[in-house]
Amino acid sequence: MNKYAKRKQIISYVSPHVALFPTKYALVFGTRHGVSAFVQDILSLYCEGYFKSLIISGGITRQDAPSEAGTIFQALVKRGISEDSIILEDEAANTGENVLFSRAKARDLDITEILLIGKISSKRRYIMTVRKQWPEIRRICCYGVNYFSCAEEYWWKDREFRKRVISESKIRSYIEKEFISEISIIDGVVV
Repeated sequence: MNKYAKRKQIISYVSPHVALFPTKYALVFGTRHGVSAFVQDILSLYCEGYFKSLIISGGITRQDAPSEAGTIFQALVKRGISEDSIILEDEAANTGENVLFSRAKARDLDITEILLIGKISSKRRYIMTVRKQWPEIRRICCYGVNYFSCAEEYWWKDREFRKRVISESKIRSYIEKEFISEISIIDGVVV
């Protein structure tokens, strides 16, 4: 296998193509990186009708700074999304906690399908975590925010993008520890 084919195989695994469909709820995996790109993409998805309500999850990752969720929340409210349509989860410190804590916050809601929004380099892991930790959700779609300096197919050309993709090698150990479950995606649909 040549280098290009190997690179394509790697990005196709960590960032699989998943067809989007409208849902009532979206779950945003918080971040401190590329916040403006996240906010813009979340707003676009909202305006295009892909979700009506939003759960934003992410705790404090730096001392003397607001939580990841709080930072995104404030930016979205300033851009016009109603506070009433947002559930804020600001304790999570990792992807597993994002899902578990969001599930707890949404326990009184009947969520059986969801749009996941997070880093383009972690799409598969987000889906795998929801599949394992939030079994009531039967239909999942996922949107990856690309805040890097190059297109997805050239991921290896951006140092930070490359680092993030390579760090997804942790998926194997997370499966072994049963934190996440492997998934299949057929014609853009998570099965």
